[in-house]
Amino acid sequence: MHCPAVPRHRGYGGAEAVKKKASDAWIAISVIASSIVLFIALALGLSGRVLVRDGHAVRVRFHDITGIKVSSQVKYAGAPAGSVAGARMLTSAERQADPEHLVEIDLNLLRDVPPLTKNARISIAADTLLSDKFVLIQDEGEGAPLLAQGEILNGITPTTFDKLARNIDDALGGVRKAMGGDASANAKDLFSKIDRIVEDTQGLLTELKPVVKDAGGVISDARVAVSDAHSLLSDNKERIERALTRLDSAAGSMESLAKKGEALIQDNSKNLSSTISGFRVTAENLKVTSTYSKILLRDLSERPSRLIWGGGKPPALPSQQEILQSRQPVPDR
Repeated sequence: MHCPAVPRHRGYGGAEAVKKKASDAWIAISVIASSIVLFIALALGLSGRVLVRDGHAVRVRFHDITGIKVSSQVKYAGAPAGSVAGARMLTSAERQADPEHLVEIDLNLLRDVPPLTKNARISIAADTLLSDKFVLIQDEGEGAPLLAQGEILNGITPTTFDKLARNIDDALGGVRKAMGGDASANAKDLFSKIDRIVEDTQGLLTELKPVVKDAGGVISDARVAVSDAHSLLSDNKERIERALTRLDSAAGSMESLAKKGEALIQDNSKNLSSTISGFRVTAENLKVTSTYSKILLRDLSERPSRLIWGGGKPPALPSQQEILQSRQPVPDR
């Protein structure tokens, strides 16, 4: 049986071809655009530029910047702060003026980084032994003057692992050479001195053995004495406690007595002052009276007739002030 053929529409097949070509074109354009973006990002990464507005630039000089290149990261107190924008070797004139440094690098810092001071410490660091190195900025100089525009900072060159390994290798090479068959006379002399020191040390240790033994005996005696003292204290613990209790009670009684005496003196201070003043007046009067009596008795003993007949010139008497101020008996002549 013959089936009729279905007619094909040319317009339907042409629309599919157009859509396929459009999608292929968009895919090609996307690939080209992505390639361009990746190329720009790679160029920016290799050039060390960042897609942020720059803050300020700082120049730093180092003796060695091994591990640092253009686009290396810059950190401020551990936080990202920019990148290395450039590096150059110093000229001969600059090396003569500054012999401690050989290389100068330019740091492109972000705007968020605070202005650096002249006491800022710039060094080369790494998070781990195998990680990329970066420039570390540490600035804790509060109150220090700010870094002027164009002023150059001196960086701190770290001791790298390679340099440390070379130093160790050189030291081991020197030791091998000194211990080899072609050792110099100085090395031989050194080893002979070391041998003599070892022999002297062995002799000293031999002489110290009896001393150590005697010290052991002394330590044993000291232990016995400590044990005896401990047993003595244990046997007389109650007596010692009673004696301490009595001493404490006696100290309390003495303190109470002192307080009572102090209170008694304070309560009777006025009476004591008046009594002492009265004693003083009485003593002064007694001194004056005894002086005058002494002069009178002396005069009567020389002329007893004056007691009956009177007459004659009375003796000169010193004043009371002279008698009281005199520390010696007033002379009666």
